[in-house]
Amino acid sequence: MLDRFLERSFQRKANKLHKRSMDMNIKMEKSRDQINKLRKLNKTHDPVTRPAHYNNGKVECIEYIKQQLGSGFPKYLEGSVIKYIHRHNMKHSNNIQDLEKARWYLDRLTEHYKNL
Repeated sequence: MLDRFLERSFQRKANKLHKRSMDMNIKMEKSRDQINKLRKLNKTHDPVTRPAHYNNGKVECIEYIKQQLGSGFPKYLEGSVIKYIHRHNMKHSNNIQDLEKARWYLDRLTEHYKNL
């Protein structure tokens, strides 16, 4: 009788451990999927040159703006340079990123005039 009780008790504990390990495997698999998605995003995302939220779809946002503004596009680039230069010192932790963005827009503006 005691043997049977111990056997059942052992079996219940073994079942619980098995269920926990299965739950952990599922959580680990979900974590792996999330990590893989983040890695894929990081390969295409650069907060200065390729922000992910500007590259959703087939056409990059800057190309669409260029198409829509036509001859006004250089003024847009110039305004963006001014905007990022103006506000860089208002951000304590990300001011370098704003300066890099200003440079990015200035490089596009320079390229635009070189290609005229």
